[in-house]
Amino acid sequence: MLESFIPALYLAFSPEVILYVAIGVFMGVTLGAIPGLSGDMAIAILLPIVFFLEPAAALGLLTGIYKGGMFGGSISAISFGVPGTPGSAATAIDGYQAKLKGYPNKALMTALYSSVIGDTTSDFVLIFLALPLAIVALTFGPIEFFALYAFSLLLISALTKGKVAKGVAMAALGILLAMIGRDPMGGSLRLTFGIPELAGGLALIPVLVGIFAVSELIIQLSKAWMDRVTRIIDDTRQKADSLLGDYDASKDKLTFREFRATMKATWIGTTMGTLIGALPGAGSSLAAFISYGLAQRFSRNGKEFGKGSLEGVAAAEAGNSATSGSTLIPLFAFGIPGSATAALFGAAFILMGMTPGPRLIYDHTEVIYALFLILIYANLINLGLSQFLLPFYSKIAMIKSRILLPIVCVLAILGTFAAGNSVIDVWVLLFAGLLGVVLRVYNFPLAPLILGFIVAPGAERALRQSLLIGRGDWMHLLSSPIAIGLYTVAAIMILTFTLVLREKK
Repeated sequence: MLESFIPALYLAFSPEVILYVAIGVFMGVTLGAIPGLSGDMAIAILLPIVFFLEPAAALGLLTGIYKGGMFGGSISAISFGVPGTPGSAATAIDGYQAKLKGYPNKALMTALYSSVIGDTTSDFVLIFLALPLAIVALTFGPIEFFALYAFSLLLISALTKGKVAKGVAMAALGILLAMIGRDPMGGSLRLTFGIPELAGGLALIPVLVGIFAVSELIIQLSKAWMDRVTRIIDDTRQKADSLLGDYDASKDKLTFREFRATMKATWIGTTMGTLIGALPGAGSSLAAFISYGLAQRFSRNGKEFGKGSLEGVAAAEAGNSATSGSTLIPLFAFGIPGSATAALFGAAFILMGMTPGPRLIYDHTEVIYALFLILIYANLINLGLSQFLLPFYSKIAMIKSRILLPIVCVLAILGTFAAGNSVIDVWVLLFAGLLGVVLRVYNFPLAPLILGFIVAPGAERALRQSLLIGRGDWMHLLSSPIAIGLYTVAAIMILTFTLVLREKK
């Protein structure tokens, strides 16, 4: 593997790749700062671009968007009290209060430094754990892989915001959508409803872009039409301006002493975010709120949380950013995306002809090593670029949605058509977008649906291979100690989380 490191260095640090990483960071922070838009949406829309770029450049662009978006959401949360992304909701608790007290710059700089520290630490965990876990995964057979797929589906379905029934239903819907097309074993058509164009199944890009991006765009356009977003931001700005009439920029600089005082909270957030990020389906929002709660409990100034505490900002932002690296661990080790963002990265690998899983690092060593290097230095680009442009970023949220969103919608349609050169993909995109709107309106989680859609082919293949080996005996699925262990762990974790959530209610 060592002989592949030098070529990976050339790939990762080529001027083209560095430029794409910087562009990605800029796009991620920009979109993250606008309420309603996110880095995930940008990644989904830009997935077709992987066909036209070299793998390292494409991964650099997507990585930059991901990392920039993780921090970008805190800009709107702190500046206007409106979280730019779901993961920044916890940041808004103390960040906006700090802004009202006259210290917006301190809160923003605290969020930036904590985000980079948490993100970088999580990336190192990914780098050092991905290869050993991949080696273990190479010993897995069909029985073990089906157990792992079932484990991930159950976990992400049951733990998504505590909505067990809705989570399981969405995972089942994702599996159902993935079954459209030809039976992979027998070749017979299923669920095509007599439409010849569906014989090849639903393409990955229109489903992902439709569910993630188009549905959100439709909702945001509806909000813009009713002028709700603009009214909320205007009211918030007027309130803030009335409270900050005597703002003194000279007093709003983060000192080293203040930064050092937030380090305990930052490392609490980093640790929890890294651990929670590795769990399929847990997500950055859960990591941020758990980190915030633990930091408050172990802080000497716990009573200041919720009143503009920089420790609260640090814990929340480190917690949500620290999931960025560890959420990719299941994808690299087992081929199972641990989050919606990991699912998008998995889709990008598939589109580039690289199958996520234990063979990924061995079959594409140079590209993956280059990605590991990109993950690290993208944080430095995020730090430098965000720090330089931070005074301008806080005004990005004032861009009118009715101007920006139609442009993004057109780009999504054009990108989907260009990826497959098929009109049916555009119809699938629009159908997936409308489906996503209905699911969002009724508060159904989208992550289990996407995970079910992506892992269903592998899970079906592993299940049917296991049954063939066991001659149709379903008890053969329990013939492996590893499989039994995975089923047991899943059951214990689901039961534990269910009891904890019930006690909170």
